[in-house]
Amino acid sequence: MVVAFFVVLGLFSFYRIGVELLPALNTPYVTVSVNYPGANAESIEQQVVKPIEDALSSVSNLKHITSVASYGQARITLELDFSANADYAAIDATKKVNSIRSKLPDDIDDPVVIKRDINATPIMFIAVQSNHSLDDIYTKAENDFQDVLQQADGVSEIELNGGRDKEIAVEIDKDKLVHYDMTLTEVVNALQNENVLMPAGSIYSNDTTTDVRVKAQFMDESELSHIQIPNVKGTKIPLSSVASIRRQDQRVTRYARVNGDDAVVMVVYKNSDANVVSTVDNVNKKIETLRQDNPDYTFTVTNESASYVRNSLNNTLHTLIEGLITTGLVLFFFLRGWRSTAAVMIAIPTSLISTFFVMYIANFTFNMMSLMGMALCIGILVDDSIVVLENIHRHLMKGEKPKEAALNGRMEIGMAAIAITLCDVVVFMPIAFMTGMVGQYFKQFGLTIVFATLFSLFVSFTLTPMLASRLFRLGLKIPDKPIWHKMDALEKWARDNYTHLLVWTLDNSKKLFIPVLICFFGAVALIPAGLVGSEFMPQTDESGFRISVQLPTNANLDRTDKVTQELEKYLSSIPEVTYYTSMVGGKI
Repeated sequence: MVVAFFVVLGLFSFYRIGVELLPALNTPYVTVSVNYPGANAESIEQQVVKPIEDALSSVSNLKHITSVASYGQARITLELDFSANADYAAIDATKKVNSIRSKLPDDIDDPVVIKRDINATPIMFIAVQSNHSLDDIYTKAENDFQDVLQQADGVSEIELNGGRDKEIAVEIDKDKLVHYDMTLTEVVNALQNENVLMPAGSIYSNDTTTDVRVKAQFMDESELSHIQIPNVKGTKIPLSSVASIRRQDQRVTRYARVNGDDAVVMVVYKNSDANVVSTVDNVNKKIETLRQDNPDYTFTVTNESASYVRNSLNNTLHTLIEGLITTGLVLFFFLRGWRSTAAVMIAIPTSLISTFFVMYIANFTFNMMSLMGMALCIGILVDDSIVVLENIHRHLMKGEKPKEAALNGRMEIGMAAIAITLCDVVVFMPIAFMTGMVGQYFKQFGLTIVFATLFSLFVSFTLTPMLASRLFRLGLKIPDKPIWHKMDALEKWARDNYTHLLVWTLDNSKKLFIPVLICFFGAVALIPAGLVGSEFMPQTDESGFRISVQLPTNANLDRTDKVTQELEKYLSSIPEVTYYTSMVGGKI
């Protein structure tokens, strides 16, 4: 019942543990974003980026500063030491930026300082297309579609790329302005003063309080033509007399295309504590709702991270199951029958399932590292149970009763089993306390093995002897079949040859030492010789790639778009490419 208690808790935890490709990293990054409408990249670099970089250079525990300046935008990213507290660093950076605010241009928007997670990369790209105009698609996506997707559990932010923005253009005729003795400043001031929405106090009565506001905003471009602007002589001139007013698309500041066709691309980001698979699944459910409610719009998921994560983890799980089955087959042949195999095959899943509960308590996730630890420890988990069963077999062969054999066999090698288990714990426990990024990656790997190993020891002291006493209640009987005779002959052949090899090794230690020494130094020499490389993580095939294009600072948006179109033509000629999404301009 005690073992069943942990198994039930493990099954309960299994469906509540998150799923990620890699363990979550505590990455102290701080980002400062500044918008400077109308400024080119070179101006932003000189007037915004450099002053902010100089101010932020004194932030504590700073490792690197990376800055990006583009048309109308600047982003400065601070990489801190792993010992730094990103929350405190963000507060410190805010103070540094505020202290030099007076040195920055007056036309910039207020700088935004946020703590940035290095894992905050897009998890989905959704292309929205329709027969409607691009400005209508963008407006619909911004006002409706974005709000619906934002409600999906796990979504933190959605960025829009592509599309067009509408504006009310007031084009001043310079000659008419001179004719009526007016200045451009007077026109601008009149537009600002006439288009207001501001509080105007409160009205109090005996029972109620009513807030009052002045609402004087333009609802249509035709209303602008009736604005009366006084000139220097005091004469009021209608705005339509000096300017033409019309609704039009703003100057294009961004492009987005999918397979060469214009689209509005919605880029989805997840919360730092949300897992990729469930977030993508939640967003897909919202997309199905949007498709049903908006049949005249097409929603195409051009890229998402969940499939690769799900496939990678499924492959790891399959490897774990294959190792479990292979272990069972080996035990079946070497332990001579299904009873011993059943005892061990029950002990291994019991230890693994119980480990899920501890992983859930420790806030671990199913990822490549934790599952790799579970797959690796299958061989470790089987050790304790095999040693116990082998010793119980020995006592059964002496003629002891099953319960006595189980008790004596377990107690006789109790300290040896504890020593074996603690050796594994001593090896893998320090991995969990490594520092830096490597330590964060391998923490779940090491502790998962430790948890599973300790549960294996507990199961081998309780469940395995109990199963042996029940399964062998009729005594140890090996069927008289040809297959077991062949196994006996194979074991005898292996034992005799190993004995011969061992005796020769002991008699010719010097002859054996030199070849082993040569093999050792030859293996070590492979690394400096360059035949065996090194890298932080193995290369993976995620069925996708990203191309970044950087042009000179004086290149405009149209020039960048032409280069992008040439890349699109090349990508369209590759038969393996299913979707290619292009984004020019927009957010950094």
